[in-house]
Amino acid sequence: MVKAKDSSSSSRKKAKKASSPRAKKSRSKPSPGTRTSSRSAKRRSPKVSVNTDQEQLELERVEFLRAIDRYKRKTGKSFPTWTEVLDVLRSIGWLHPLEAHALQESAQKRKSK
Repeated sequence: MVKAKDSSSSSRKKAKKASSPRAKKSRSKPSPGTRTSSRSAKRRSPKVSVNTDQEQLELERVEFLRAIDRYKRKTGKSFPTWTEVLDVLRSIGWLHPLEAHALQESAQKRKSK
């Protein structure tokens, strides 16, 4: 007695073959820290200054967010206006660059006298 081939079993084998890892040829991507050329290495800045800058930026960001949060709690407003945001910035010591430059010039003039 000869058994007839089950067409569903052969289609399962084909499906299995297509989904196997050997069927797909995928290229592995280089890890983020891997250098691919000498040109890319030349463009990179030293990691020490980047980390220091990032840490300083994060400290400033946290200070600003805390100041905004204090302002919201004090006033009861969920959404301060841009004018109020500027007031909060000034309250934590921010100066417009032109104002800061003018203060530096006046301080230098006083020292030179």
